[in-house]
Amino acid sequence: MGLGLSAAEVPWPKLPERDGPVVIPAQEWPARPGAREVRVLISYPDGTRGSIRPRTGIFLTLHNWGGTDCAGTANPVALAREFNCVALCVNYLQSGPKDSIEGPEPYDFGWLQGLDALRALWLVFHELDSAKIPFARGRLFATGGSGGGNVTLMANKLAPRTFTAVVDMCGMKKLSDALAYNLPAANGLNARWSREPASASFLTAGAQEIRFVGHPAHLAEMKRLGSTAKIFSVHGLDDKTCLGDGQEMAANMMRAGLDIMPVWVTKEMVDGKVFTTTGHALGNRTLIPGHVAGKFLRADSADALERKTLTDFERREDIRYPTTDGAFVISYARGFPVGRFEPAPGAPSYPDRFDVLRVNGTDGKITSAKSVADWESRRRHILPALERVMGTFPNPAKRVALDVKVLEEVKLEGGLLRRKLTYQSDATDRVAAYLFLPEATAKAKLPAVLCLHQTARLGKAESAGLVENPKQYALHLAQRGYVTFAPDYPSFGDSKYDFHPRHGYASGTMKAIWDNVRAVDLLESLPEVDAARLGVIGHSLGGHNAMFTAVFEPRLRVIVSSCGFTTFRKDDLPSWTGKVYMPRIAGEFGNDAAKVPFDFPEIVAAFAPRPFLTCSAEGDSDFDVSGVRDVLEAARKVYELHGRAGDLVGYYPKGPHAFPEDARKVAYNFLDQHLRR
Repeated sequence: MGLGLSAAEVPWPKLPERDGPVVIPAQEWPARPGAREVRVLISYPDGTRGSIRPRTGIFLTLHNWGGTDCAGTANPVALAREFNCVALCVNYLQSGPKDSIEGPEPYDFGWLQGLDALRALWLVFHELDSAKIPFARGRLFATGGSGGGNVTLMANKLAPRTFTAVVDMCGMKKLSDALAYNLPAANGLNARWSREPASASFLTAGAQEIRFVGHPAHLAEMKRLGSTAKIFSVHGLDDKTCLGDGQEMAANMMRAGLDIMPVWVTKEMVDGKVFTTTGHALGNRTLIPGHVAGKFLRADSADALERKTLTDFERREDIRYPTTDGAFVISYARGFPVGRFEPAPGAPSYPDRFDVLRVNGTDGKITSAKSVADWESRRRHILPALERVMGTFPNPAKRVALDVKVLEEVKLEGGLLRRKLTYQSDATDRVAAYLFLPEATAKAKLPAVLCLHQTARLGKAESAGLVENPKQYALHLAQRGYVTFAPDYPSFGDSKYDFHPRHGYASGTMKAIWDNVRAVDLLESLPEVDAARLGVIGHSLGGHNAMFTAVFEPRLRVIVSSCGFTTFRKDDLPSWTGKVYMPRIAGEFGNDAAKVPFDFPEIVAAFAPRPFLTCSAEGDSDFDVSGVRDVLEAARKVYELHGRAGDLVGYYPKGPHAFPEDARKVAYNFLDQHLRR
């Protein structure tokens, strides 16, 4: 999509001689195909084009969701005069309540809106450059409030080497499920997207990811490209709309090494002039940029910022942001930006799931992996195959604040603390869990193990030892000095999960995987936990739940599965098809192991080089032990490529489907071997 014309062919306007509006061509909006234009209000330092001087910069000021011109953002005339700049108000896509709030189409949420703002910036940059009018090309700024804060951050993301500084005032950081689907957590904001693939308003994974300004992989790409913009993000601590997402974005930017300066407005900072509230409104949005960043923005300041490198407009290169379903590309080949989406090629299918070294190339060539690098090509094909059956793994924009709530604390013998809590897994569901903290956590960070229960009505209570049983490994491991975490599987224990598609999952399996991934987030956040030493253990349902989670979650460094699997070739496939598991095995693949696009050899191979132990009972009537041996034999070839064949271990206790004492001893020692230092 796009105009497809060179800058010379597009009827770009000339800059006005005095403050006033211009209309620029914009990229086509697929929801309403055809030519589109955007109105831009231009303000000069003293009201005339002739007031532009060598120190004059350019400053975008972007209105809020539902606004027009400069509603809810800094006054352009004030910005132009205070900071010696050409200030631009952009009526980007869906400006005004008719299109943004009342219209039937989904709210764009920063993609085309950011491109519109960048085109306005390019107009001024290009016009002054072409006319050889000296200006400060290294002083390019942006600010905006609420929805305009979102577009400000998106513009900086889409042109990562262009801005000198941006000031986000209470902006939205991502198109969360709550905002996209009008869920209660959105506090009445409705972006009108749909979960239904057949809908014209369907929100794809990639479309959601590109709109996440705190996306870790995208931030890493910005850093790699050399983004140097100083980012000010201002939020009131009582902002119920955007604070949590703002905190997440700031933390992600810090981890990526970007220059982020968050400003959290406290009650002590409310002065009645600049800040009037710690809520979403903040206060005087004309004064806030100067208050938090003035010394960097003012042309005559000793601390004035000036970018020394070329803008993306001048580089004429593409910016690429990978997503789970392809890549979003912003082309600057014409100077001004043109955005497009490139879908990822479909992952090839493999007729023999046991031939784990086979690699099907995009060119149709078939090769056999001879190195770890060769194998990585095959590994990339495994997760899409699982997703065809389990449903799409939630993308990073799906994360919500964990909002941990402690329900009870009980001190146990041996200095153990057992804490019952709940955490917010996604936009609609909380998960209950038991957390065990050994007394030793007061002295040093400890390894942690995620403990997943079997098919038991009481759920987490069994592995936590609240009922007498041999499978209380959350308690056992805590007694050995681990931090342990035992959550409920969906619909077990305290969970009332109903498996309705409105929650966004195609299977109970994928819902459980995501709950466990959020449990890892929670463990990683605890001061008592060494986040580099995380493992997972489970029996039966918990055994394959551990495996399914670990294949998607690389932070789990060690995996232990007791009586959790066999090859689909030797299993009762219909038993996997209930709503708690993977209904598509029956509905789309006819309960035929040859048609199901993955099998356990690929899952275990994908763990490599992480240590994996299976304790599989010789007399297991649920999971054929000969099939387990078949799986390990096939997967061992990949562990051998990594030089870690000894870290793939099978232990086969006598007896039925159980986790007997000898197997538990082997499992606990295996965890000790790989997680203790």
